[in-house]
Amino acid sequence: MGRVFLSCILLLLMAVEVLGEPSSGAPFHKSHLADTCQGEEFNDDNSLLQVGAPPGYRSWPPVAPPPWWAPVAPPPEAPVAPPPGYCPFYSPLRQSINAEYPPNNTQYAEFPQGVLAGTLAWAVPTKDSSPSHSKWAGLDEVGRALSPTSLSFGFFNLSAPGSLRTPHWHSNSAKVSYIISGRGRISMTKLPHRDIAGAPVSLRRPTETFAVGPGDAFYAPVGYHHYFESIDPTENLFGLAIFDTENLKTFDFPQVLRVMDREFLAHVLNIPNSVVDSWNFYNRTVIDPAYPDYSPSRTEVSLTVHPDFKIRGVNRDLVPSPRQDLHGRVATHTISKSEGSTYSRILNFALGYTEMAPGALLEPYWNDNADEVFMVIEGSELKVSRAGSSPGDNKTGTFMVGRYDLFLCETGLTCWINNNGKSKAKLLRIWNNPQPTLTNVYDAYYGLPVDVAGTMFYKQRAHSQFRR
Repeated sequence: MGRVFLSCILLLLMAVEVLGEPSSGAPFHKSHLADTCQGEEFNDDNSLLQVGAPPGYRSWPPVAPPPWWAPVAPPPEAPVAPPPGYCPFYSPLRQSINAEYPPNNTQYAEFPQGVLAGTLAWAVPTKDSSPSHSKWAGLDEVGRALSPTSLSFGFFNLSAPGSLRTPHWHSNSAKVSYIISGRGRISMTKLPHRDIAGAPVSLRRPTETFAVGPGDAFYAPVGYHHYFESIDPTENLFGLAIFDTENLKTFDFPQVLRVMDREFLAHVLNIPNSVVDSWNFYNRTVIDPAYPDYSPSRTEVSLTVHPDFKIRGVNRDLVPSPRQDLHGRVATHTISKSEGSTYSRILNFALGYTEMAPGALLEPYWNDNADEVFMVIEGSELKVSRAGSSPGDNKTGTFMVGRYDLFLCETGLTCWINNNGKSKAKLLRIWNNPQPTLTNVYDAYYGLPVDVAGTMFYKQRAHSQFRR
């Protein structure tokens, strides 16, 4: 009897060792979308799960060897991989982040060596061709319905005052960047707008330098040369960049100059060859460290008074949602084409910001004419529900998301969100249509004539007495 008892204890320990459980260190998605999210949840070491593995495990658990007294069992059948699909949530900050360091080269010893200037993390569609970008298959769904605009995302994190995203421009995308924390100085550099003969034209192309903080955003039209730097001595400049393309193309100014002949470049810029020869063209990255004599005081002068490229206070002027007596406090602010701002005339998408009190419900709705991507700015224990992933699907998929996670609600798909956490949730919302509209389930139901609603549910008098 004792031997059997010890064997049972041993088997139990072996099972625990083999199966384990998700670590409490990193947030874990308790997803019920087993068919589509296998292989896209995360392990306790932040690595992706093996495609087809049971939710919560790195791979299919190996079968423990049977005890010596057990009869020989037939070999287990090979697991069947789930059908192709995509996961409606994604956590780019739990992926491998491309760390950006200043050049470790004695030739540039005036710059601090080995100091982290900042990091980038990406969430892009699978069609994106950059090998350094993390792909999220869910973004492949964006733009397939009525709105043709695709979306890509990049988190930026500048970790020291004076560190900056090197001057660059995007040849196939406009961009909006939302500031989550820290303070930044944004510059659209002095580039005169000329016609093909080189003469100045009347179309205004403003030169702007302005400061942004949490809740602000800024945008860069296609092709506009720009850069941004951290000016906060206590907090990193951290935010989300939003692009309206599925395959982002970026030109970094130093990399463009690098491929030009040195002597020719010196001639074009009208500077000595020796100056160009001293530049570091190779051991560098897209996030630059602070200049050795950087002074925060210079960030307080020469700022544009009324910048066109700044979007002030996305997180302000919130409008309360209806039926808060039923669903708790939910409030939203949107920036879209209907406001008539310069921003909305240039970009192909709209922004929104929503706050949810603990226990509140963002009531069920569907987007009429746009796909929507959420980013959780603050909050935990947010339960997202989606009523079917396609027409005729009779399942409701639910999953939990937390801080900095992205998730998707496609055109026509009914979604709702419960804040099951103990603190206020803050959500950034992005639509791939400059003027999105939505329909909530409440309005759709009470918008039906009584006889139509009754026929829909095969009811008559019992139905009409509950109509409001």
